[in-house]
Amino acid sequence: MANEITQIGVDVGGTNTDIQLVQGDREEIYKLPTTEDPSVSSAQGVAEVCEIAGIDPGAVDTVLHGTTVATNALIENEGAETGMLTTRGFRDVIHIGRHRKEHTFSILFEQTQQANPIVPRRHRKPITERIYPPGDTVRPLDEDEVLEAAEELVADGIESVAVCYLHSYLNTAHEDRTKELIEEEFPELTVSTSNEVVNQFREYERFASTAINARLAPVMNQYLTRLEERLEEEGFDADLLIMQSSGGLASVQQVARKPITTLLSGPAGGVLSGQFAGENAGESKLITLDMGGTSADISVVPERLLERDARDAEIGNYPTVTNMLDIETIGSGGGSIAWFDSAGGFNVGPKSAGADPGPACLGQGGDQPTITDAQVVLGRIDPDYFLGGEIDIDVNLAREAIETHLVDESSTDGRFSTVERAALSTLEVANSNMYQATREQTIRRGYDPRQYTFVAFGGAGPLHAADLAEELGMSKVLVPPAPGIASARGLLTGDIQYDNQVTISRRLEDVNEDNIVERFESLRKRGREQLRGDGIGDERIELEESIDMLYEGQGFELNVPFDGVEGDWKQRHRERFEKRHETEYGHYFEDDPIELLNLRVSATAESHPYEPITVGEGGELADAERGEMEVHFGDSRNAETYSVTRYDRSKLAADHVIDGPAIIDSTDSTVVIKPGWEANVLPTRSIRMTYMED
Repeated sequence: MANEITQIGVDVGGTNTDIQLVQGDREEIYKLPTTEDPSVSSAQGVAEVCEIAGIDPGAVDTVLHGTTVATNALIENEGAETGMLTTRGFRDVIHIGRHRKEHTFSILFEQTQQANPIVPRRHRKPITERIYPPGDTVRPLDEDEVLEAAEELVADGIESVAVCYLHSYLNTAHEDRTKELIEEEFPELTVSTSNEVVNQFREYERFASTAINARLAPVMNQYLTRLEERLEEEGFDADLLIMQSSGGLASVQQVARKPITTLLSGPAGGVLSGQFAGENAGESKLITLDMGGTSADISVVPERLLERDARDAEIGNYPTVTNMLDIETIGSGGGSIAWFDSAGGFNVGPKSAGADPGPACLGQGGDQPTITDAQVVLGRIDPDYFLGGEIDIDVNLAREAIETHLVDESSTDGRFSTVERAALSTLEVANSNMYQATREQTIRRGYDPRQYTFVAFGGAGPLHAADLAEELGMSKVLVPPAPGIASARGLLTGDIQYDNQVTISRRLEDVNEDNIVERFESLRKRGREQLRGDGIGDERIELEESIDMLYEGQGFELNVPFDGVEGDWKQRHRERFEKRHETEYGHYFEDDPIELLNLRVSATAESHPYEPITVGEGGELADAERGEMEVHFGDSRNAETYSVTRYDRSKLAADHVIDGPAIIDSTDSTVVIKPGWEANVLPTRSIRMTYMED
């Protein structure tokens, strides 16, 4: 096995850090609590999984990492002290924002960018300079003002600077020179220019995204430095690659410069994992559910990965214009708390017990009823086999929490008469929340969930999958092997990818072919240089071109593939855009003028291939039985209790078929097979559940 590639995926969650090691046909999974500094648990987990597998750390080729560092820093209003240099007269662009407000008619509602500004006004410095479309300099850059402003920012304790000039996407000279001046005179400052972060139009989104990048860059750089040092101390000399929000991997050097690309790092790995499981099961139309301890991530894969529209690209109510997979996150996880509001309404989430103290059943001091407590009370989680028996579960504590907060036999304010009814209602409301989020991602966007397969993973996902599938009218559910660490597995399936774009904003009929060819060649060159900087040869590089188009006067664009300027290329791409427009909106305008807005090039290099480990046929199903337990199904009005056989997933073979109701236990998750469902174990070790017609 000395010549086999060894890779380790490390996904950091809010509660646990998940690890998967792969070497040829060998595989080890590992889970440990996430530490306050995630670099500690990440390095510790990687070292411990190597010890378990008997592999020398020096033999590991690649460590792939999904991180929440940037996301947490942005949402929690942390990060470096940040300043901004911007065109004189435009220092308040990131304060004003857009006319679109989340609560249009509320005079009390606070806009996030105003209540918690990324860069306070006193640190936004106006600079004399001006560029007009199509890139003409009408007022030269005042270099003395740049140096004076930078000196003032340094005196105020600023660590990082965003440089955001008007129309710099058409001519980068002023921003490039400003960065050069600052780095020469104040090398201690980190500098982010908007043409490097978001080289396209829309001033507010471009300015805000660049400011976010500047705020996160020192934080991410320090974190990655600590992680590399700790891995080196453990004896690792592996390449370290970071998952981006786009589903592509990037080197430490690239991520340190553009940390904004990692805001959906962890969830993106989950979507890749779901797609990988679907492909290996012969399913291409997928809805993925990644349900962990605090949240649930939902995404649709209609035979391809979907990117989030520019109008919806935001994190924590801040615009984040960067390539992101289209993922909807809601506050529904195993630790979500069930509670009554002041009006007597019953809610589940988004409040969470988190990892500390966690659900009441863990006995760590938590006394609030959670989704996990409800699953324990209903018999779906075996208290003697939670995480393979590594963690003790106390059923009595779960019952006590539910009874104390949710049950009152004589109540007239909506409280429940029994613990079981309260537990079933908790799951109903949690499932309803996820159902509504899934409808938003599917039915309301023209995707019929009945034609899709539901891929459920995360520690809690397989517990809820069949319930949600029934609500959505879906008949197939797929549960990957080791669903609790699926996001770590997804890291192993990604390719190295860098995305670059430029705005041209011309009517399609007026676009000059030579200009298009020249601009695309510039983007291709940048992509190649980024990959070459990671030590990747040209023979591994693949380039994919696309364009953003919209009807003249329309607010937002649609992306379509670009295949060159041969033949009647304008009509060909117009038809392609109209077809996409009809798919998205149900119509198109045959004679309306179309604008070619942005050119895009995605440069990729395939990482080391990851093949799923298979399981053979044979063995009696009875050999996998763990015993029987009483389990409650149905809802709070029509509850049914069954004596259910529980199975050990590690002992299942590829030819095993299990009729529901049944439960499959593993060391990282629990699969609930409802009455009326049948489960088949696939050679890839995934479990396919099928709803059987009455």
